[in-house]
Amino acid sequence: TTLSLPAVTSISNYAFHHCSALTSVALPAVTSISSNAFQGCTKLTSLTLSKNQVATLSNTNAFTSTPIATGTGHIYVPDHLVDQYKTATNWKTYANQILPLSQKP
Repeated sequence: TTLSLPAVTSISNYAFHHCSALTSVALPAVTSISSNAFQGCTKLTSLTLSKNQVATLSNTNAFTSTPIATGTGHIYVPDHLVDQYKTATNWKTYANQILPLSQKP
């Protein structure tokens, strides 16, 4: 249910499509997330992106049918990048779900 991929820098199209048991993902080195990457992960409530740069989100459909998209999940990013994520292309769709790492439970 929990996944950490410390060396992965890119998440491809449909990489975790319909992984219904997945609840939490940590991607400390990711720089890009492609279309539909987490689509249908119906229990995904936590995504952690800790790289010291804003990752590229190629399409807003990356989190379709997830708690993140429906407003009950969260995306945790470095504290100093929160505002940049909230205004970045495609990430701004999830602005209300983006929180600083310091608030991660």
